[in-house]
Amino acid sequence: MGKNYPLPKELNLIYKKISILVYGLHNSSIMKSKIFLFGMIGLAGFASSVLALEKPETKSDKTKPYEIKSINNTAFTYGEKLTYRIHYGPMSAGNCEFVINDNPVEINGRKTFHIKVSGKSAGLVDAMFKVRDEYESYVDELAIIPWKCIKKVKEGGYADSDFILFDQQNGFASSKRGKVEIQEQTQDIVSAIYFARTTDMSNAKIGDVFPVNFYMDAENYQLRFKFVKRAIIKTDAGTFKALVIKPQLLKGRVFKDEEALTLWVSDDENKIPLMVESDIFVGSVKAEITKIKGSKNPMIAKIK
Repeated sequence: MGKNYPLPKELNLIYKKISILVYGLHNSSIMKSKIFLFGMIGLAGFASSVLALEKPETKSDKTKPYEIKSINNTAFTYGEKLTYRIHYGPMSAGNCEFVINDNPVEINGRKTFHIKVSGKSAGLVDAMFKVRDEYESYVDELAIIPWKCIKKVKEGGYADSDFILFDQQNGFASSKRGKVEIQEQTQDIVSAIYFARTTDMSNAKIGDVFPVNFYMDAENYQLRFKFVKRAIIKTDAGTFKALVIKPQLLKGRVFKDEEALTLWVSDDENKIPLMVESDIFVGSVKAEITKIKGSKNPMIAKIK
């Protein structure tokens, strides 16, 4: 893309903006340059790379083992598949899938959802900064907590992998980065999305805040997301009644303010993440749902 075939002025400007975005994300104190995760796991509305990650103020109570609590999950089931497209400004920047295996996998004598999130960059972004990310989580069918998580990421010249085992009763997570004490009902980068979807928001009031304990790269955080309002949203998968949520963000190199990210989630029992959009210092990023398959309940939030 260089000396022999110079880019037109407009494309060159976009190229520079993406380069700045990549650099900014790559040097973020939260993650190591995740265009895919910025759009996708942030999109899920409830988790990770670009959301408000705050160290918990209180320490774990280790006087007795944690209770493995059953959660009322009306939101998702085996065989669900969600497909998204990521946009950077007017360009298509990548694609992502969230897939729950058709059948349970037994871990520690308990049935689990085997959930896989995979994403890759596309178009000009792919030419500049190739992203091939995969995350897997084995989430307890009843308690909606992870027992095992696998991470495989390739982003430009950066590559990383990890294998995390969660001892939820005794409050530890073990990986190649070491053994870390965790909070009760701690989630991983994938399970946090599905755990948050089980939240009952039928009586949520404007301004209500919902916390999630979260583990990432041998650190504990608390994710918080705020209910803003209800709205109608148009997507590639149709028009939906939606819950509008504002995760609180870390203000700094990438985001303009602490509530720069807006999430739309289907206003029904499924609570399917429909879209995420954010203004950043060098433009805007949007991830939008394109296909929904295998939802647990009828999509009554879909208008057309």
